[in-house]
Amino acid sequence: MLSKTFRNPIDVWPAALVMTLLAALLVIYFYVDNIWLMVVLSLLLLPARLSVVGYNHNHIHCMTFVEQPPNRLLEIMMFFETGTTPFSGTLNHIVGHHAHYFEPELDTLNWRRADGSRMGHHEFSLKAALWHYPSCWPLSRDRPALRNKFIVYSALCALLLAALIVHKPLAGIVVFAAPMLLMLYMLKYAAYAHHSGLPIGDDFTGSRTHTGKFYNWITWNNGYHAAHHVRQALHWTELPALHAELAQRIPDELQGERWGSQFAGARMPHPSDT
Repeated sequence: MLSKTFRNPIDVWPAALVMTLLAALLVIYFYVDNIWLMVVLSLLLLPARLSVVGYNHNHIHCMTFVEQPPNRLLEIMMFFETGTTPFSGTLNHIVGHHAHYFEPELDTLNWRRADGSRMGHHEFSLKAALWHYPSCWPLSRDRPALRNKFIVYSALCALLLAALIVHKPLAGIVVFAAPMLLMLYMLKYAAYAHHSGLPIGDDFTGSRTHTGKFYNWITWNNGYHAAHHVRQALHWTELPALHAELAQRIPDELQGERWGSQFAGARMPHPSDT
């Protein structure tokens, strides 16, 4: 039964997380009136939201369900948890980053300032988050079908969110709008470690890999970033095995706990620094 519904049956678990989290958020929204309790409960659910942010990334690369309607429904549910609408990640991340991360002027996750220097962590995260939705328009210029889907589903999501805020303004902001903006920011915050300060050239010297067990458990193996760039459509469960095959080609300082030792140390030289 699961194999006929899910492209990979193990995705029943992240899908269950998405559904359970949304149910919990709706319970808080509809039934909790005390503002302080509402805030506390919303804060307690932030780790689950962060986990969905990680899975949402995997989903846009390798769809969860066999049929498209349940994929769209899942994406709408994840919008209320992550702040990213259906097809915005496809455009901003797959088209804007994966296709161009060796072309800084086109990369939607470009960590370089105009003078070639490295942005700070929060500077990068804020600029990338603010560019997430505007970037989808130029990136979809030559993809009219994708642009239309992005517009339709983004409008639908915006209307649904607006309805929640109009119905219960305080709950709509505390339970949904504010955490969604935070998750969009955290999506970019997490991405800073992937490539910042690294040279353009190949997937092995231009990406960092986080091998920590807890990090990869809560993010659904999003730490195996070099392997992900080598085969971006590979299912998340197969990334550790691919990383094991590629590990010898990745510099030691660019892999390990906390994205490797290099992330905390001096940045690798970049041609723009000379």
